[in-house]
Amino acid sequence: MDRNKRITKPKYEIIKEALLERIRTGQFSSDAVFCTEKMLSEQYEVSRITAKRAIEDLEQQGILYRKRGVGSFVSQKIPPVSSSASETDSKSKMVSLLLPFATTQGNISETIGSLSAALAEKGYFLSIHITGSSSPKERATLELLRSQNIAGLVYYPKRDNIHLEQLNDFLFANRPVVIIDKQTDCPYLNNVVCDNYDGGRQLTRHLLEQGHRNIAFFTTAPLSETSSVRDRFGGFLHEIKAAGIMPDSRQLITWPHALSTEDALSTEITPFQQQLLTLRQNGITALLAENDQVAELIFLACHTIGLRIPEDLCLCGFDDTSLSRSLEITSIHQDFESIGREASRILLSTLENPAAEPEKIVLPVTLVPRASSLRMIKTES
Repeated sequence: MDRNKRITKPKYEIIKEALLERIRTGQFSSDAVFCTEKMLSEQYEVSRITAKRAIEDLEQQGILYRKRGVGSFVSQKIPPVSSSASETDSKSKMVSLLLPFATTQGNISETIGSLSAALAEKGYFLSIHITGSSSPKERATLELLRSQNIAGLVYYPKRDNIHLEQLNDFLFANRPVVIIDKQTDCPYLNNVVCDNYDGGRQLTRHLLEQGHRNIAFFTTAPLSETSSVRDRFGGFLHEIKAAGIMPDSRQLITWPHALSTEDALSTEITPFQQQLLTLRQNGITALLAENDQVAELIFLACHTIGLRIPEDLCLCGFDDTSLSRSLEITSIHQDFESIGREASRILLSTLENPAAEPEKIVLPVTLVPRASSLRMIKTES
């Protein structure tokens, strides 16, 4: 009977269970790269998609973490399996991470890896919950987690609405909360962010040093709802005004909906592609995108419609993702590993001392110049 049940399981589940057993029995070193998708697909005679699903599930559980440009590794200390399913004492060992997007997006896997490893050192598990772009789902997931026996919460909000009423319920239950990525002026909430304002300044200063005067900021996120992007735009404004350039409305392009590869790669001119052509026709010579995901789509769209980067349009992003590196897009590197370490430090400290003062941590960022922006301008129309 048990064997029949096992046979009916999805293949990725069978692979995941086998890998987890090997990890727990010490067959994988935390210093060596974990099995690759290719190795697993050959060993278990499955597609690479199936192998990838097994690895991603283990990453979401905090069993594995990904190092940028290297691969997946086993967390240094795996939380032990409970000897009894009924072991649920009043002091929970589960910390939840709430994300608005998949763990494979951007560099968030680095945060997950460092957060999971630091928590595991103290015997805590990490559970991951993904809400997509839905504010109602964020709120519902927060309410669900509050009803469960978790020790604390790390929360990456999609927008500035952090559902304070639900977060207050965690605090009243003595369960610490750390907000990451979005700045919050709430005095009693812990906050860990990267210095988005300085990142915007560094990128704009870099473009000015390259000779640009007509620079625009491109975002799909409403500034009124997204503190991280608002701070980047603030840094942009600071530098252009310091350079003696009076800002005007043409320098801020707020795209009204999410962008897709279809918007960028269509052979029939899309509104997105037309916007880029219009910007160039209006004399814009450089674009600062809200993040690398948007910058990558701008890059692809420009290639599709015949705009050369950097000759016709210089381009910068924000996040320093692997794809931006492969496309040679200038970006800002955020220390995602430190975000995870700081969030875990604050959580663990507050669990030990509930009277600890809330912390507001702002981590430094670094400019990474690449080919997409390295061009001196002789003259501008």
